[in-house]
Amino acid sequence: MLLPFREHLDFGPTPYDLLQAREGIPIVKGNVVSDVTTLELGKWERMGGSGCYLNLSHQQQTDAYVCEIPPGGQTLPQRHLFEEIIYVARGYGATSVWQDGAGKVTFEWAQGAIFAIPLNASYIHYNGSRDDAVRLFAGTTCPRMINIFHNEDFIFRNPFNFRDRFHEGDEFLRYNKHMAERYWETNLVPNVNQFALDDFPMKGKGVKHMRFTLADTTYGCHVSEFPPGCRSTFHRHGPGAVIIITQGEGYVVLWKDGEERQRHEFKVGTVYSPDDLMWHGHFNTDKGTMRHFAIRGDSPKYSHDRFRNPLWTMIPMNEEPPDIHREYVDVLKEKGVKTSVSVVED
Repeated sequence: MLLPFREHLDFGPTPYDLLQAREGIPIVKGNVVSDVTTLELGKWERMGGSGCYLNLSHQQQTDAYVCEIPPGGQTLPQRHLFEEIIYVARGYGATSVWQDGAGKVTFEWAQGAIFAIPLNASYIHYNGSRDDAVRLFAGTTCPRMINIFHNEDFIFRNPFNFRDRFHEGDEFLRYNKHMAERYWETNLVPNVNQFALDDFPMKGKGVKHMRFTLADTTYGCHVSEFPPGCRSTFHRHGPGAVIIITQGEGYVVLWKDGEERQRHEFKVGTVYSPDDLMWHGHFNTDKGTMRHFAIRGDSPKYSHDRFRNPLWTMIPMNEEPPDIHREYVDVLKEKGVKTSVSVVED
């Protein structure tokens, strides 16, 4: 028996709401952002650039933001007691990371790179171009941490150094280990579309996947690749997953029990985030492969998939409404994608 969704209860602004109100940058809500590289931004005093928050999927476990650095510019020094995973949506540049009493590490990145900031380390992002702006897309655990401690001094001005999470000097970039099948530990992935993923035959023919622990975070992320003519089954899980398309095009279908299905087209730069227990399925309609980068859950090193969420559910193909798959086959024909159709059990 499925229980009905509980109505939303409003007890006033949370500590995270109050933080956002003070920062004053635009806040994007809903489930889907068509292109993070074209979002309207506002002046972000704390970061020293322009930005906006993405408060997607009606939850305050995680959030995302876009930060733009002007040509030849840099952010102000940052330090915070929440975890952050970054995808370079546009441009190229570098980041310096350091801890009190430890040497500064500087590494370069370009569009398509992913990396994480070691917890509570200080950092600055630099735009390497004098002609074009940089846009960074990041997922963070800021809402959870702000709401737990409701003390911004503790979160943003905490002097504690997590020595076990910081690799000094050349070791920061040398730390790069394929720990197990479909699992990698590193601090920087130069390009998510060029990174060699592992086959995932139990998911389907041609499907590839890699889970990451970046900078020893407990915040999880993974990259998945779907071959042409491949789609997932419908599945759902708890809140907080944020997905950005890094290669290819297609669409996502979202719905909650008792509500109409929503179909949203996606392309490189599209972000979507399903609500808590919202059914969703990924559909590749490109003539080539489609890749997405998902920031969600716990990292593989810290309990990801060791304990299956009891709310996780999948709809087997033979139980989903048949018009969903018929529509997908029709779309592939319209786009001239000539391949056999495969379904990933997600």
